[in-house]
Amino acid sequence: MIRSSAMEIYGHLFQNEPRDKAETMENKVWYLRQNRLFAQATEEGVENVEHIFTVCEYPRKTQIFDQGDPTRLVYLVKRGKVRVSRITPDGKEVTVAILGAGDLFGEETLFESPTRTTVATVIEDALICTAKAEDLFGLLARSPRLALNVAQILSERLLDANATMEDLAYARIPDRLMHLFSRLAAEHGTQTPDGVIVDVKLTHADIASLIGSTRETVSLELANLVKAGRVKMDGRAIVIPNKELLS
Repeated sequence: MIRSSAMEIYGHLFQNEPRDKAETMENKVWYLRQNRLFAQATEEGVENVEHIFTVCEYPRKTQIFDQGDPTRLVYLVKRGKVRVSRITPDGKEVTVAILGAGDLFGEETLFESPTRTTVATVIEDALICTAKAEDLFGLLARSPRLALNVAQILSERLLDANATMEDLAYARIPDRLMHLFSRLAAEHGTQTPDGVIVDVKLTHADIASLIGSTRETVSLELANLVKAGRVKMDGRAIVIPNKELLS
């Protein structure tokens, strides 16, 4: 696994993107507005705080932070995918969430957590805005709207965690898989005439860590779901038929 510093890329975030200072700031503001942190925030409100965010690029397989690292930064995903996981006492890595554009993570540093409780790893080349915890905390203290947005994000994370625990306790492996695929389809899916393509590149080992199973069992049960027509495979991508999403 790669552990590297991010490369700051002000002024050329994407190919053919404008490079002068005014246009770069406008681009950053636009992307900040797409993040859930700034839901219902005004354009002027975002422009007034864009200076506290740094834009960084993280290549695939970069470990952004490790469990036990000191907490200093909060991260807003602009592009790409990030896996957040936890290492169990017996050394197993359990995936907690798969995050994409518009998501926020590392928020535990806002609440005086001295060290990271999770691991964050890039699974698709990512473009991310970072902010110092103290700067973002000050922003939340001045803006009840943004504080409510963070509270809503944390509440949804808790609901997802509870649903996962219920699956682990009661659901069979095929049902766990379908619940996971439906959730990923809602969060990262692309609608097609045949169904929703889950736009996340996950190995069978990744899927196993998300549902509390093993790679071998996931491979077997996924093949059974394909045979039964409950999911389809498009290369490495998973397609959820519309009838399964409606059921």
